Amino acid sequence: MFRSSSQNEKIEISHILSRKTIVKRETQPKVMIMETKIVYFNESGPQNTESVIEAVKDRLERSDIKHVVVASESGKTALKVAKALKDLDVKVVCISGYAGIRKVEGRPWPDIKGEIKEDLNSLNVKILSETPWIFKSSAIDYQFLGEASPSGVMHKVLSRLMGYGFKTAIEITLLAADAGAIPIDKEVISIAGTGWLGGGADCAIIVRPSVLPDAWFIDAEKGIEVREIIAIPRVKFNERLIKLLKGKSI
Repeated sequence: MFRSSSQNEKIEISHILSRKTIVKRETQPKVMIMETKIVYFNESGPQNTESVIEAVKDRLERSDIKHVVVASESGKTALKVAKALKDLDVKVVCISGYAGIRKVEGRPWPDIKGEIKEDLNSLNVKILSETPWIFKSSAIDYQFLGEASPSGVMHKVLSRLMGYGFKTAIEITLLAADAGAIPIDKEVISIAGTGWLGGGADCAIIVRPSVLPDAWFIDAEKGIEVREIIAIPRVKFNERLIKLLKGKSI
């Protein structure tokens, strides 16, 4: 009798565990898998510009993204992007240098003028040249704390980890969102390059934007988030870039 009772108890327990497992499986979220292409370049630099634009156009044709942000001080890269995407239903935003940084550098402002500005306007490109940059020397905290400032650390870590193009793509997304040029509830594509090597474009990412006030950009719910990498260099710091940076003590 004892053996029989023990067997019955085991059968009943096994049945209960089985039912619990089934319930647990039903509450698990569905696994969503997306396969997409990432373009990798041998190294950073403006020689990658055309390939970046081509990769961005291909990704736009397979998405519902409506905004593209481009880092372009002279406006030349933004113009290339705008011309390539003119037949698509997207708004291009060009982020250029602002008056304060040009004053310090002793350079004329605005950077974009003449024929290039006219061409950008004709393609309905939004030019942002009044919004201060947010990382490193342009940020207030950097003036007091130097490399130990939050903006200095973010600049250095993002640049060294993922490249100057990636860092700048994050920065211009925040700038464009702060200026109201792009929505913060829709994904955008951000394009940037390595200015030390001559500008152009060598990185493109899909980003969910955010804004800076009240630290929204690092908030768990509202923060900025990189959703996809479209194109990026494999080697972020080539020999030429390293020599340039050492020469400038950056």
